[in-house]
Amino acid sequence: MKYDASVIIPTYNAKKYLYYTLKSLTSQNLSDYTFEVIVVDDGSSDGTDSMVKEFQSKLNLKYIFQEDLGFRAALARNQGIRHSHGDICIFIDSSLLISSSFVYEHIQAHRQGSSERAVIGYIYGFDDDNLNFDKLITLIDSNNPDLSIENLKNAGIFDPREGLYKKHGDDLLEWPAPWVVFWSGNISVRKTVLEKVGLFNEIFFKTWGGEDTDLGLALEREQVDFYLLRSAAAIHYPHKHTYFWSEDNEEGVRDFRRKQRYMHEKYCTEATKVWLETYYTEVNEVLLRKSTVSLEAEK
Repeated sequence: MKYDASVIIPTYNAKKYLYYTLKSLTSQNLSDYTFEVIVVDDGSSDGTDSMVKEFQSKLNLKYIFQEDLGFRAALARNQGIRHSHGDICIFIDSSLLISSSFVYEHIQAHRQGSSERAVIGYIYGFDDDNLNFDKLITLIDSNNPDLSIENLKNAGIFDPREGLYKKHGDDLLEWPAPWVVFWSGNISVRKTVLEKVGLFNEIFFKTWGGEDTDLGLALEREQVDFYLLRSAAAIHYPHKHTYFWSEDNEEGVRDFRRKQRYMHEKYCTEATKVWLETYYTEVNEVLLRKSTVSLEAEK
């Protein structure tokens, strides 16, 4: 059966939070659109498989298990793409509470666009360091994502990229390097476009991070437009991360620097060169400043 969209969720030992995500998917307001959900388990041992079965009668749900051989998020997402029957692939993390119009908004964004798009949704409360953990817990009701989103808005707890959106605007077509905010926790791309660029790069193997940035750069190279979709809203449910470099943070930093150099050598753009020299939040600012200086020199 063909679907309008496939929601692809990689997961690893996150049964409690995946439950919240799947529950929010059962409450979608979709009109005439159809969607499937594909959970790709990266080797969980916490009973995720039995929990997922609870939703088999509530969702068009597929469950795919791959052996625990380290952090293989790129492969997990690619497994989801390969097994999908949706026109649009929506990627979300297994700890998101999604708004009731979430899937509809992603589908509409692609149907209304005049060109191919890489759609970036909005993630309230995403916080790697759990700085707002206690406050978030009091504001979030896992049974009511829409109300919880309003609570976070009123409390001034937004997506961590909000500062960049305020600085450079919501029109990502005006950004010289929109791929810096292309985070796989809430994005969507047509399946045909993903196949054209070769899916997620599986060279990013056994360590966290980088595969979504690499995909963003691949999409940019194919002149795919980036589109911010605030209405595809979700909440990152607060929890302790298990995939960061808690045992050796310095090695984690070195690992990501190796990935940065790899991506620069692969795509070799002015933006990736700047990225090597500065933090991701400053890439667009540096590029825009250079562009301004160049234009003024031409006058």
